[in-house]
Amino acid sequence: MKKLKWLSHSGIEWINTCPKCFWLRYNKKIYQPQGIVSRLSNRFDIVMKDYFNGYRKKGELPPMIEGKIKGKLEKPFQEKYFHKIDNEYGFWGKLDECVVDGDSYIPVDFKTTSSDPNEKEIMDAYQHQVDEYVFLMEENNKKTPHYGYLLFLYPQFHSEVHNGFPMAVTIKKVEAHPERVLARIQKAIDVLRNPIPESSKDCEYCKWYRDVEEYY
Repeated sequence: MKKLKWLSHSGIEWINTCPKCFWLRYNKKIYQPQGIVSRLSNRFDIVMKDYFNGYRKKGELPPMIEGKIKGKLEKPFQEKYFHKIDNEYGFWGKLDECVVDGDSYIPVDFKTTSSDPNEKEIMDAYQHQVDEYVFLMEENNKKTPHYGYLLFLYPQFHSEVHNGFPMAVTIKKVEAHPERVLARIQKAIDVLRNPIPESSKDCEYCKWYRDVEEYY
């Protein structure tokens, strides 16, 4: 299994940003330079997972989602899923959480955002993520109801933040389309198996390189 080239959700989403950068990332291990990045969302993920694990031990749903989501937390929790595509490539994903309702397994993903998610449409990348989680779970012989949950955390305005910083929670149920996943994976594999593609016109990194190339 380790000899396979493993594609992931975050990896194949790069095709939509820039096919050339995607090709370089997987075929040449050349990554886009990374500037200053906030680790706040990663910290929230760690806090949330610890919170859910505490209630998993109790056999209870956390108060944050109790009455809003049916079922119970998966125990033991399977975090990672793998699926072999062919003799060269595989696809994998890592869940934040999973709820079991009867004999169905439902993926839950934590999202930290700056504002109320009800004010905007679900991002394509978030939809793809739910599709892919359901696809992977079913390929690993777990029954799903073809939907998942996005659990959004965002700050609320409050004049008394010295008494605690208020965070709001919104849960979005997202219908899954696992039948679309293989086509996205195959598109990614086709790009990687062919000569390096043209860059996206909107890619800031490729544009910067073209602008400065004559000076090197």
